[in-house]
Amino acid sequence: MTFRKQWFRRSLGAAILSLLCPMGAWAAGCGQIKPDATDAVAAAPVHHKVVLESDVVRVLDVTVPLYSAEPPHTHFWPSVFFEQTSAPDKPWEAVNIKWSESGPVKGYVRSERHRHNLLIELKNVDCQPAPAAGLPATDAVSIHDPNISVVLENAYVRVLSLRVPPHEKDPWHTHTWPAVVVHFRKPPSQRLTPDGKKVPQPELYRYF
Repeated sequence: MTFRKQWFRRSLGAAILSLLCPMGAWAAGCGQIKPDATDAVAAAPVHHKVVLESDVVRVLDVTVPLYSAEPPHTHFWPSVFFEQTSAPDKPWEAVNIKWSESGPVKGYVRSERHRHNLLIELKNVDCQPAPAAGLPATDAVSIHDPNISVVLENAYVRVLSLRVPPHEKDPWHTHTWPAVVVHFRKPPSQRLTPDGKKVPQPELYRYF
C-alpha cells in the first residue's frame, strides 16, 4: 500500500496555514508506530498540548517558558515544525518552518529563552509514499498565483505560503488533498459562495 503525499498551505498576512493530509486505506503493517510512556504528551504534558488529532495527524502546541525545565521525551512521528521566532508578546509575527525527524529529545534543564512551537506530526510515515502524480490545472500551485508559493516539500508533505494583501482576492483554486488549516491571524474578510453571495468573515486570532 502506498502513502499519498500530504500537503501544507501557509499564509501570514491573510494568516492561514494548512496541512493537506493523506486519504485512503492502509495496508497491514503500515501506520503501526505506537507511542509509549516516553511520548512527549505523556512525559512532558505541561509543555505539550494536543490541539487536534485524527488517525493520520496529531497537532501539538509546545511551550517552554524562559528559564523553565522540560523533561526528556520522544517524538515518535516526524513533523512539520513551526517555530515562533518573534518575541513572546508578538505571537507568530515571525515563524520558521522546517521538517523535524522523529526521535528522542533531551529537553531542557533551564531553557535560555521562551520557546513556542507548533508541531504537525504525521502518523503514517512508515507507509510507502505514492509515486508523484500530476496536479490538476486548478491546484493552488498550478494556477501560478504570485501570492501562493511552496515553502517546504518532501515525499510526504508540501507547505504553501498564501499571502492576500488588503482589499485583494484569494484566487479561486482547488486543494488536491484535504487539509488541516491553521490561522495565526486572519483579518476580516468576505467569503464568496458558489452562488455569488458574499459572507462576512470576522477577524480570527486562533490556530484552527
